[in-house]
Amino acid sequence: MITSIKNPSIQRVRELLANKKHRDQAGEFVVEGVRLAEEALEAGYRPSLVLFSAGLSERGRALIRRIDPRQSAVEEIESGLLERVSDTETPQGLLIVFKKKPFHDQSAREPILVLDQMRDPGNLGTILRSASAFGFARVALTPGSADPFSPKALRSGMGAQFKLPVDFMDAAQIEQTCKHGAGKPLRICLADAQGRQSSWEADFSQPLCLIIGSEAFGAEAAIRQIADCTISIPMQVHNESLNAAMSASILMYEVYRQRKIQ
Repeated sequence: MITSIKNPSIQRVRELLANKKHRDQAGEFVVEGVRLAEEALEAGYRPSLVLFSAGLSERGRALIRRIDPRQSAVEEIESGLLERVSDTETPQGLLIVFKKKPFHDQSAREPILVLDQMRDPGNLGTILRSASAFGFARVALTPGSADPFSPKALRSGMGAQFKLPVDFMDAAQIEQTCKHGAGKPLRICLADAQGRQSSWEADFSQPLCLIIGSEAFGAEAAIRQIADCTISIPMQVHNESLNAAMSASILMYEVYRQRKIQ
């Protein structure tokens, strides 16, 4: 049983939880809790390290029995120590390190969602959850966005990161993918409070790339330059604009709705 905070496995998990750069370099991320771990396993992610404590539920223990100990280190950890390492307020007694999957270009698939400088990991996770629910094929994040595999983004995404490709792209790469990738060119629509066209009037049935800009500053200039159109969400006058997660979810639902009634 692991009882020391200085144990190499503990140090590895702490670094992965705290540091995006370390997650990128190691090609790994940490999942906390049984449900998220089940989602990752079902999606084919391979665990490399499993830490559990005595308080783990039977459901969690059944999950551990599914993991081949010849391919993944499985170690028990003292309950108080796991609570110190955990990023959650009420740990479930389970921490698993998973290997990231290599991203495979799926430019022929659409619709694509682009999140420009989405810095809040909670909002990012919420948007990814909606993107999965409303049938988006891929999500691209511009440089400066939060890490989709950070602890907070994983919790708010509820496993959406395991169901759809998420990668980082700059404006030039987004334009190349949308306009010159495999398949038909995509119409690039930028969500904007002052958008020229209402989302009720826009035709989202055609091949589409939907861009949601930074909540604080809107879309950056390079992103605005590649947009074919700007769209807005109709709402009552004298109201503040919606936050990024709400706006993205409303627009993605409208895309889903229009395509379902075709």
